[in-house]
Amino acid sequence: MKKTLLTLLAAGLSVGAFAQAIPSPDWTNIQNTNFPHTSAGLILMDVVDANTVWGLGNYGSNGRQSNLYTMTNNGGLTWSVDSILPDTATYQISNIEGIDAMTCWMSAWTKATGNKGVVYNTTNGGVTWSNVTPVGSFTNNASFANFVCFTDPTVGIVQGDPVAGEFEIWKTTNSGTSWSKIAGANIPNPLSGSEYGLTDSYFSLGNTIWFGTNLGRVFRSTDAGSTWSVSTAMAGVTEVSRLAFVDASNGLCSGTSGSASNLWRTTDGGATWTNLGQPANVGFNDIAPITGTNWFASVSNPSLTMAYSMDNGTTWTDWGSLNIGYLQIGFANSSVGWAGTFSDNALVGVGGVYKYNGIPLGIQQSSSVPVAINMFPNPSNGIVHIQLPSAKKGLEISVKDAIGKTVYTERTVTTSTEDKTLNLQHLAKGIYFVDVTTETN
Repeated sequence: MKKTLLTLLAAGLSVGAFAQAIPSPDWTNIQNTNFPHTSAGLILMDVVDANTVWGLGNYGSNGRQSNLYTMTNNGGLTWSVDSILPDTATYQISNIEGIDAMTCWMSAWTKATGNKGVVYNTTNGGVTWSNVTPVGSFTNNASFANFVCFTDPTVGIVQGDPVAGEFEIWKTTNSGTSWSKIAGANIPNPLSGSEYGLTDSYFSLGNTIWFGTNLGRVFRSTDAGSTWSVSTAMAGVTEVSRLAFVDASNGLCSGTSGSASNLWRTTDGGATWTNLGQPANVGFNDIAPITGTNWFASVSNPSLTMAYSMDNGTTWTDWGSLNIGYLQIGFANSSVGWAGTFSDNALVGVGGVYKYNGIPLGIQQSSSVPVAINMFPNPSNGIVHIQLPSAKKGLEISVKDAIGKTVYTERTVTTSTEDKTLNLQHLAKGIYFVDVTTETN
């Protein structure tokens, strides 16, 4: 059995079923995944950018995975739903990986026999899906497709369990038109013939890819899958079920033993890991970087938790929601993120995902007292006066629109508190966020 995730989802659904759901003040924008059944869980989600998200659903209370995807290409204003596979009996989907609003990939394993697998993709926004499984892959009874991952639109890998003592990894450099098998000599051997990978247990950042195993090890490639190294084993860990990195060195993972999970941290790119235990408020359903920052976010369904960490996982701040079981979380940037949950248990197509609507994340104040910035008039006609603090080493003014896109930036040096006029009349009418960043604030 590759994962207990779906069992956890089903068990957790009833926890908050009869209590009033109260979202965090920073997550009050609820959107409709539009799955055609009630209590549908958004069990897999890939945030591509500030407009595009792809996700996979399940059938709610029974936890059974569907063959339906949901996606948005307009920041979540609308979500469209359709089938990936013609039925739910042949394959079980391992992961979903979006490239843009038109292109998405998924891997799956054979449901009846619990092995082998396929790779599918769409290049027309999900209207049709094509079988692009590497020729000769996943034919052995010991094989199993765990995930497909792309480091850019053309370069990607599909990773599978060991066959004849070697992990099965295939790579493409032409968007899946052709694939080549990575030589076993380029991949560290599995431990004692019993080590294998896990579905959706991977993370990529630039050309670096990490994946976890059932024996507490993390494999890493820094050249988009051509060569690999492996970490020392985490003591007592039987599953590395979630991986997340804010940069090439600093990352977190959840290490599971039986039904208990601990949080682990690396500062050397995954070569070694430190056990952080179970910090208060951390969620183990999903852990993700807040893209563009050095912060992490996490969610949990059984414990109904949503939290963020500013110190590499040591402590977690609860976002303040009540009675909501979250399954997935992901950010496009410091201002735009989504958290997947269950749709309404009585009304079809209602709810299922929350969008972040709080202030931009990732800038820590130098003290517990926020620095006030006087800015007027507000609203304005585009001419804005802003009082800047003293910043002899320089400061940056950044203006972002409602979806997090930077529309104006300026760097200046101020020797004392001074007033500055910003001419933003070229921008369309709307709501904008102004960030003033100094060396310490």
